[in-house]
Amino acid sequence: MKFCPNTTPIYIPLDLQINILLRLHVKSLLRFRCVSKLWCSIITSHDFGNRHFDITSSSPAPRLLIAFQDFDRNELTLVSSPNPNTSSFSPSSCCVPYKDLRLLNNINGRKVYNAVRGLICFESRLKVGICNPSTRELHIFPRVKLKRDPDTFPCIMYFLGYDPIEDKYKVLAIDNLPWRLEYKIVVLGEEEAWREAPCVACPHLANTLGLYMNGSLYYGASRKDKGSPNNSIIVSFDVRSETYKISNVPSKLLPLDDSDNFWTANCNWFIGDKTLINYSGKIGVVEKPRHGIFRMWVVEDAEKEEWSMNTFYLPQSAAGIDFNVMDTTFNTGEICLVPKKILDPFCLFYYNLKTNSMRSVTYEGLPISEFKQGLQFHSLSVTVSDHYESLVSLET
Repeated sequence: MKFCPNTTPIYIPLDLQINILLRLHVKSLLRFRCVSKLWCSIITSHDFGNRHFDITSSSPAPRLLIAFQDFDRNELTLVSSPNPNTSSFSPSSCCVPYKDLRLLNNINGRKVYNAVRGLICFESRLKVGICNPSTRELHIFPRVKLKRDPDTFPCIMYFLGYDPIEDKYKVLAIDNLPWRLEYKIVVLGEEEAWREAPCVACPHLANTLGLYMNGSLYYGASRKDKGSPNNSIIVSFDVRSETYKISNVPSKLLPLDDSDNFWTANCNWFIGDKTLINYSGKIGVVEKPRHGIFRMWVVEDAEKEEWSMNTFYLPQSAAGIDFNVMDTTFNTGEICLVPKKILDPFCLFYYNLKTNSMRSVTYEGLPISEFKQGLQFHSLSVTVSDHYESLVSLET
């Protein structure tokens, strides 16, 4: 109900008010909570938040979340950027001015793991947290307590997932040391005590970051049992039932060197040289470009171990650059490549898997020199993920 001087009251039905609110940005909705108790109740309700996310995530061009990770100083800087896949951007190269960027958070954290429904999972001083960049809320979980060698420095990989049936967010933790291999899980908003989630049938080491798709977490892994005829696998973790499903990597794709496996080829640590992406609803595996060449495998039928493979060639101008592959893909079939060496001004590259063409996006005004000041051992790294606005509250 709205009253105007010398006019009759204007009545706006509640359903129409809600439909209007559902189409506003999170920043506006957070301000409008103070309009009235009714609006505050509507905006903060769980059902409204889910409906708002469904509308937001249906956008063909979500924003991007760029995370600058400073390992030495334990700092994360999050920046939201317009999606460079819109028609306003040049097909070959363009600039994103500073006014279009949003500095969202500075977080005490070392590493970003994955993003799910507008939330990101990150590590902070031997603990794990979830951050909602839209509301600027963050929540830190208790430290994982290990049963075996609890005083030993942990080597934990984290994976954030979502149970769409129970409407719950869960974090899976895998201690990645071969002599421990403990698997634990925690649920946001519950007692938040880590409990066991063992993979008894197939103990394994995680070798890639996680990819969330349709209620399941996927990651590349290697069996603990070196005597297995096929050591390399893809693990599918059902977030609701908390069960694991194992799919073998086809034997023809394995390296000839028995001491190595599909995921950790040419790498010296647990995380290998390959990234899992959502490729039109299928699992895609993209390797880091080397000498201007990279391959992508698509899992066509996991049970039959049927994978397709394509080889791609970077343009000559980018052939000498070392890239990391992000799990961000667009409707046009592009993948995001981040140079390992962070330059000022900051630049991202997008390779189109359909047209075999490449373009660059330069971000003006980012304080790259400040990020890198005083760093040692090249400790600044970058991750890029899709950024959907979310009203999910992290208060427990």
